[in-house]
Amino acid sequence: MLDYLRGSLAESHPQYFIIEWMGLGLQVFIPASMYFKAPASGETMTVFTHLQVREDGARIYGFFSRDEREFFRILLGVSGIGPKVALSLMGHLSLAQLSAAISRDEVDILTNVPGIGRKTASRLVYELKDKVKASGAESSLAPDRDESTVWRDVELALVSLGYSPGEISKVKKKLEGSSELQMEELFKKALVLLGNY
Repeated sequence: MLDYLRGSLAESHPQYFIIEWMGLGLQVFIPASMYFKAPASGETMTVFTHLQVREDGARIYGFFSRDEREFFRILLGVSGIGPKVALSLMGHLSLAQLSAAISRDEVDILTNVPGIGRKTASRLVYELKDKVKASGAESSLAPDRDESTVWRDVELALVSLGYSPGEISKVKKKLEGSSELQMEELFKKALVLLGNY
């Protein structure tokens, strides 16, 4: 029904964008990680959308790629997972991290996300593990990337968890030379170091 939305970014907030389209200001709910990747106010942008219509009104959820939107829809298919929890998961973990955690039974990574308890994390793994493996999502969503791209993703994830630029800079210096690691491994090492401060 509503595949994507292209318009001018009027406002940017950690929970939502206001996108001006045809004279209308549309509120589009987003994962927190998108806030850090948003263009400057006034610039034209495109978001791939999921429209949810309920008795109390309609809500638009937006993502920078179709893959992200489809994963959001997959998460909504898990019993007990609503839009708020799905956005929290996608705001704290990349698609590669989520796919890897689910396919490898890494429940502890999922429970690090605010609002995700062990019961919910276990349900995610149980209901999606085979689906993620069958689709090849883990490998397709985690291609080889250069060092700067990997570090940028790690930094964005840490910022979304509330760590300061100073704390992240200290961790980055300690982990120099670890660029051959996948993002998930770097992220876990960074969290361990931050937990020691």
